[in-house]
Amino acid sequence: MAADLLSIGKSGLFTAKQSMSTTSHNIANANTEGYSRQEVKSKTGPGLTEGDYVVGTGVEIQSIRRQHDELVEKKLNSSITNSKFDDERTLQLGHVEEVFNEVNSEGMNKVLNRFFNAFRELSNQPENETIRNTVKENAKIVVGDFHRIQSSLDDIRGSINNKIRLSVDEINGFTNTIAKLNKEINIQECAGGMANDLRDQRDKALRTLTEFFPISTYSDAQGQFVVNVDGVGSIVSGGLAQELSVGSVVQNGANSADKGNVEIFFTSRQGINISDAIKGGTLGAQLKTRNTEIGGLEKQVDELAHGLVLATNAIHRRGFANHPVPVDAQGNPIPNAAAKKVTGINFFKEPLDMKRAAEYISISDEIEEDPNNIATALEANKPGDNRVALAISKLQHEKILGSGTTTFEEQYLKSVGNIGLQTSKSKIDSEQSAGILAQAKSFKERLAGVSLDEEAANMVRYQNAYEASAKVIKASDEMFRAVLGLLS
Repeated sequence: MAADLLSIGKSGLFTAKQSMSTTSHNIANANTEGYSRQEVKSKTGPGLTEGDYVVGTGVEIQSIRRQHDELVEKKLNSSITNSKFDDERTLQLGHVEEVFNEVNSEGMNKVLNRFFNAFRELSNQPENETIRNTVKENAKIVVGDFHRIQSSLDDIRGSINNKIRLSVDEINGFTNTIAKLNKEINIQECAGGMANDLRDQRDKALRTLTEFFPISTYSDAQGQFVVNVDGVGSIVSGGLAQELSVGSVVQNGANSADKGNVEIFFTSRQGINISDAIKGGTLGAQLKTRNTEIGGLEKQVDELAHGLVLATNAIHRRGFANHPVPVDAQGNPIPNAAAKKVTGINFFKEPLDMKRAAEYISISDEIEEDPNNIATALEANKPGDNRVALAISKLQHEKILGSGTTTFEEQYLKSVGNIGLQTSKSKIDSEQSAGILAQAKSFKERLAGVSLDEEAANMVRYQNAYEASAKVIKASDEMFRAVLGLLS
């Protein structure tokens, strides 16, 4: 009987000691990021039959379980992905919006209006050389602003491309870490141990990984832990990680300027571009902003520059520069006999392709060299003729772009308005997703966080249980000695 009491006391002593160790571990990691509170789960030992009775054999440790819920973890990961997507979208769209911000600077809309107003003023005084210089200078400002917009958009694209490169390097680091942890967890648990701390480390790595793109996890039929990128495929399977890489993709007909765009591939499958399949997280936000907003704005600004060049030149070529033109015996002008070219002059340089028009737009050499080459008259040797200058000034309000459906101003304001709406929407989405993320973190903390007050109370409880079990062993020893004394 004493021997049974010793075993029961020993089991209680061991369980209380392990519970105290686990509680101490919780207290020590109360401020460790990603740590999940652990708890000792115990069960009664198998009963023994003695005559008509079944007597207990003490307590056994069933497991040391961490407080973890897969649904809570998935909700937290999803909230992180959405919040990071909205934050990054807000940041990048803010950079784009600054390019078109006309509150504190001279924007495209203002300089275009001044350009057409300068031609309108020139139509009132066609022979005024000062106003001709004003037209030229305003045209140079228009050209410069097109270049500024294109250069700024290129800078933002370059910044996004660099971020994508850095993100891919970080992702590869985290996937290799997860694969390594998968191996260590498998080894430790196959040996009968509990890999709670390793699982916490893996969950922490997964939470960081989900900042870049949406992921899902599961265990396959072989028990291998698998990490999938939504819409892309598995990136970690057991102890193996699929590394990513970046590279350039040049579409058919694209020029050299397009080679700066980086796309994402699996290192083992370079022919498959997975960029378009990534829809969330910081990577999804960067790719969406680069391909949709920046790409769309470039097309619209290129169309604006291209339309301005073609429409202005079409009218300007019909006019005559402010130079004398020889006449024949009947008094008819002979343009080919003039000392300088007097008609058929382009105001802007041509040819100009639609693609990258905002980058390559420039004033023609003839206008750059001599403002008198600005055509105002529709007939030669008519200094007071203002019909060409007046026609160019009226382009401001004509529906030239969008297959004849919109003016230059309407096209520009539509582009600026759209990016403004997208930025405002992104800010609202960012605030909402931040609230949802805070709620998910709070729920996770309530489930798995360490309460120092609770752990301190548990420590006292387990200490008392330890002391009581020790008394059981002491009493058993005294009884055993008493029995031996009677037999001696």
